[in-house]
Amino acid sequence: MKKVIIVALCGISTMAFGQKPVIAEAKLNSVTLYEQSAELYSNSTFKIPKGSSEVVITNVAQNIDESTIKIGSRSKVSVLTYRFTTDENFYKTELDKRNPQHKIVLDSISLMEKKLKDLDFQKTALANSIGILDKNQMINAGSTSYSKELEKLIDYYQKKRTELSIQLDKAETSYSSVAEKLDKLRTKFDLNNQELEKYPKGKLVLQISSEGSEDVNLDIRYSIREALWRPYYDVVVPDINSKAQLLYKAMVRQNSGLDWKNVELHLVSGYPNVKKQIPFLPAWSVFYQEPFAGAVAGVKINRDESSVSVRSMSYAEKEMSVSEVALVGSTVSRNQLNVAYDLKDRYTILSNNKDNSINLDRTEIPANYTYYTIPKIDRTVYLIAELDNLDKYNLINAEANVIFENTNVGKTTLNAENTDTKLLLTLGDDKRISVKREAVKDKTMEKSISSSNKEQQFAYQLTIRNNKSEKVKIRIKDRIPVSQDKQLIITLVNKGGAVYNEETGELTWDILLNANETRKLEFSFKVNSLKNRTISGL
Repeated sequence: MKKVIIVALCGISTMAFGQKPVIAEAKLNSVTLYEQSAELYSNSTFKIPKGSSEVVITNVAQNIDESTIKIGSRSKVSVLTYRFTTDENFYKTELDKRNPQHKIVLDSISLMEKKLKDLDFQKTALANSIGILDKNQMINAGSTSYSKELEKLIDYYQKKRTELSIQLDKAETSYSSVAEKLDKLRTKFDLNNQELEKYPKGKLVLQISSEGSEDVNLDIRYSIREALWRPYYDVVVPDINSKAQLLYKAMVRQNSGLDWKNVELHLVSGYPNVKKQIPFLPAWSVFYQEPFAGAVAGVKINRDESSVSVRSMSYAEKEMSVSEVALVGSTVSRNQLNVAYDLKDRYTILSNNKDNSINLDRTEIPANYTYYTIPKIDRTVYLIAELDNLDKYNLINAEANVIFENTNVGKTTLNAENTDTKLLLTLGDDKRISVKREAVKDKTMEKSISSSNKEQQFAYQLTIRNNKSEKVKIRIKDRIPVSQDKQLIITLVNKGGAVYNEETGELTWDILLNANETRKLEFSFKVNSLKNRTISGL
């Protein structure tokens, strides 16, 4: 009885090990794309028999981080083991048979080749028959029935020769038709092979146990490194009477070995949380320490006039660089910027490492437009758009294309962490507004005020003309020098209606010029200095 049981068990084991693998395909549903990696979410359904089964899941990216593979089942099965492979020969025969198009074309090629071979035999037989018929036309001329035999021969020859020629013509026509079809099938087979070469080489090999025949539904998640996205903007200004349009855009690329076809796409301006262990909270001690010069790694020093306090850096501070990239959120902060975009449409991103542009959002931002010039440096007059309250729009640090009146006029950078909420965009220069700066000679002079001191006066005139057909607002900047020496005294004499910054010496005029109007602005300053000293910078 024991022998029978052993034999039976061996038979079962042999059957189990002899089972063919279950081949299934993963369907990619959604992708969460981070700045330099991505998480892929797939689903696979298949049927397995009772017991333990080996399941090969195809259509998996080839460049994956194996440590991130997660497999969940909504069915009553147990996933015992799993592993990842990119071996092209792994179950190649079984996988090729799974491709119906591949098999249909192969079967059709075999059928056409058989037909072509049969038609070639038929053509040869008919051609040989006609040759034999043409060579055997001799009749004994001395025969008493010569005329009757000749008549029969001609009649037979005509009928048989015509019949064989028609059959040969049909065979040749069929041969040409079958050969043409065979060429098309071989071309299709080559294309199918090319498609198979493009098919993802990644496979998941699972060992699954089930208490009965079961329809299995698996959720598969893993991360890849060969993917990235970067934000950029288009700042579109239709004209100076319109609001600025801020177009949020993303440039996406991936080279994972798996085409993302019609998937949900989620973009996150950060990095995935890859930390596997909870943090450790060290002891926190305080103590007195004598002052010393220099800094020690891992220690922060706070100094004042009376004492020095020393404290160890906390674990959180040491881990700052990690925490900044480990958490993913949807809010904006000054030191940590993580914004998520859940896109409404589905997208196809091929695995070719080429850029794909995606529109994320569009926002209108109120803008103030003014012309701006610094004639001391450059006589060009620039049109400037001033965008305010940028902190309201959850921006990401990114490059921006500036488009004015349907013309790309340059690039800028939107810095979301800038404490200044204003952004100045240069929209180009306008040659219809002219400006010049020249010294006023009769107000520029030098005189002695004592035996050791002299006084110099400088005066300048700014001339601005608006040659446009509409009025414009212009901001003009100039400055007077600022002294770095107590024995060198600089005094503003005439600021010419400008706003004066005493610390920097900067003069600012905001003027409104009507069409074809010319305006003259004048400012002057005095320099009181020692006679025996040379002044640098004037």
